[in-house]
Amino acid sequence: MRPSARNEILDAAVRVVDASGEADITYEAVAQEVGLTKAGLRYHFPSRDAMMIAVIEHVVARWQRELVEELGAPLETSTLEERVRAFVAFAGEGGASQGEFVVFAEAVRRPELAAPWLEYLRTWFGFGEDTDSTSLLLVWLAANGLWIAEATGMLDVGCDQRADLVSRLLALAGGEPR
Repeated sequence: MRPSARNEILDAAVRVVDASGEADITYEAVAQEVGLTKAGLRYHFPSRDAMMIAVIEHVVARWQRELVEELGAPLETSTLEERVRAFVAFAGEGGASQGEFVVFAEAVRRPELAAPWLEYLRTWFGFGEDTDSTSLLLVWLAANGLWIAEATGMLDVGCDQRADLVSRLLALAGGEPR
């Protein structure tokens, strides 16, 4: 399958999750959203779990592209502090949709789907590798809390308050606030 077709299917699956608020995606719903047949989807994704893992990998890949862009340097040459600061900026700008949160939550609910998330977390954040990463972990957890609260609709933070929160989190992570 050409990469653009695969991305179109996976983007459609994320839209289905966004619209339904549930990670129990069906071939029918994704096929209708992308304009393919169920058989066409089954050809590329032989099971719903295979499709779900591909969706998770797709979301993680997008996040990583955006985080690298925010980082402004190759991941391999960055410090944990720089990666946490990039995540704070990413999460502070909205970072992820409600559907992406649902996909993430499904991996927590079904551990067999968790491998892509765990790899992303280990690669980007590997807390515990540094001698004192406690303050960075606190900042990362707070940024995740902001993202989760907004992605689930539990909290609507105004632009000024968000900017203040991001600025304070960046200051706590080290370096200059924005």
